[in-house]
Amino acid sequence: MKAALGTSAIPDLTVNFSAINFANRDSVLATAQTFEDLGVGAYNGAGRYLTNEAFLAVAGKIVSVEARHASAIRSVRNNSGFTSAFAPDAFDPALTPTQVLAAARPFVMQNITVVNA
Repeated sequence: MKAALGTSAIPDLTVNFSAINFANRDSVLATAQTFEDLGVGAYNGAGRYLTNEAFLAVAGKIVSVEARHASAIRSVRNNSGFTSAFAPDAFDPALTPTQVLAAARPFVMQNITVVNA
């Protein structure tokens, strides 16, 4: 994706996982679900900005894997064995860059500003 974004790509980020209780399974899995759902929404939303077919195809492949990860985490978190939460909606959302950054903000040390979106 950095190749697709060129000079508009953000720099490497420093993460902040201090809010996650790594000694607590539910805390870790809830955060993992947040990240996977955010990844799916981010890739779905970014599709409209990709004009190069090859980059769009790669993003489509990545989002399908992210969606499987999100589904697997929901399955692990759902101890009843079956599910309303496995696929809560027919379609995953497409998030704007501003929405993605707002959701990721608690986990990123740098301040990132959206431009040209």
